[in-house]
Amino acid sequence: MQPSPRDPENYSIDEIMDRLKKPPAADPDDGELVTRSDGSQAIRVRKRKRRTKQPRKEQVKRAHRVRIFRVSAALSLFFLALLAAGFAMIYANSSLFREGLLSKIAGASGASVQLQQFRMNPQAANASQLSLRWPDGNVLQSLSLGGITAEIFPSSFLGKVMIGEEVIANQGTLVLQIPKPGQARRSAPPYGESLPIQFNRYRIPSFQLILGNSSKPAIKLSKSECSLYPANLTSHPQLRLSQGDLLIAGWPKLRLDRGLMEFNGTETDIIGLRLLHEVDNRGSLELSGILTPYLPDQPSKLAVQLNSFELSGITGSSLGRLFSGQIDSRPTPDSNFLTLLPTEDPSPTLDIAFRRTSSSNLAIRGFPFLFALAQVLDASWFEQPAFEADAYGMIHRENDRISLRDLHCESKGRMALRGEISMTSDQTLSGNLQIGLAEAMIASSKNSRLDAMFGPLQEGFRWVTLQISGPAATPKDNFRDLFLAAVVAPKAEAPPVETKRSTFEELTRPK
Repeated sequence: MQPSPRDPENYSIDEIMDRLKKPPAADPDDGELVTRSDGSQAIRVRKRKRRTKQPRKEQVKRAHRVRIFRVSAALSLFFLALLAAGFAMIYANSSLFREGLLSKIAGASGASVQLQQFRMNPQAANASQLSLRWPDGNVLQSLSLGGITAEIFPSSFLGKVMIGEEVIANQGTLVLQIPKPGQARRSAPPYGESLPIQFNRYRIPSFQLILGNSSKPAIKLSKSECSLYPANLTSHPQLRLSQGDLLIAGWPKLRLDRGLMEFNGTETDIIGLRLLHEVDNRGSLELSGILTPYLPDQPSKLAVQLNSFELSGITGSSLGRLFSGQIDSRPTPDSNFLTLLPTEDPSPTLDIAFRRTSSSNLAIRGFPFLFALAQVLDASWFEQPAFEADAYGMIHRENDRISLRDLHCESKGRMALRGEISMTSDQTLSGNLQIGLAEAMIASSKNSRLDAMFGPLQEGFRWVTLQISGPAATPKDNFRDLFLAAVVAPKAEAPPVETKRSTFEELTRPK
């Protein structure tokens, strides 16, 4: 109780004792003073009515109840999710799910399927081996993948579609075949518009492609990286290749730099296939065009473009040792094409019009006539002439035969070369080369046989035609025979020179 304003601040001991003995005055607000039957007194407190509604406490209780409900619901959902995930994991690794997956892969690819050591976890699906095989009517023969990991979405566990971001196989081998007309192309009926297997990308870091018999393939690509995009901006599956070694039967070894293809129904659009020389990185050979593997009567024609490409990358090392240099393709009608038939005997034909690059010379070496000219003319340049003024021609490959046709090489003031030379699969040479020497070069030699074997002056050179034969390692020509058979006209005797003595004797001779 608050002290009255009239109360003094300090009390004596007697005053304090008196105040303690006296009962406190009753406050009407605190209650009513009453006397009990035993004479004692007390203050009867008046009961206060409690309010039935207290908003603050009700709000706290409500928030508490909501918090309990939320926590309970979250725990329930969590345990239900764990339970569902457990059932999904059990189902996804069951034989029933595996059989359904095999059916989906067969329906999406059209091939018979074999799958080994398949297993799934919440983030990925894994398998040790996947093998696909198509019927004889398909251009695809078989695909073998090893070390497979698929990044899947959760809906793949219980849904009808296996869906995810990417499938990666550590290694893979794709074998192609020439499709047989009239044979089935699929082993399983196709699905509708929506495929049961849907991934954004399929990638194989170590990829190998084989066309034909694996023991003696027509085409083999190894040590490459492959990426397949089933859906792109054009809505056509797209295949991308990077790096690798390329072997084509009868051709020199090449290297793949990059490749891009699109599949449009039964056609394959080679947007770009960039090839490199086996050891030279300075130039390239690029192919582009449409392949129609299911039309055996229609030849497929691919455009060919050369950019600073080493000649030996097309002719081979044997013929490339005789004719060497970097070349570009020349725009020429009905040329610069690779033509083949999609049959057991594709008969590939290559025709390229070429010219030397601006930074390279076309060099010729190894022929006996070059050594003979160097000896007769006493000039070492003729042992390995490099034609820098003008050098062009045609390359023709058909089956196992390679030819350099319409050759035109010139070094002003020295030598020119024209003609054709061919090499068969057994490295045998044949052909005719026209060799032209400048008039000044022949005159400087002062060799009557050399002068006799070359013809009259035409287009700034005097010409002789040589026959080429023999193996490419040691080529032969008939220069020596023509040189020895040249008919040298006898020199006319000079008339006697008149001297002063003879004139004097004639004048003084008696008559």
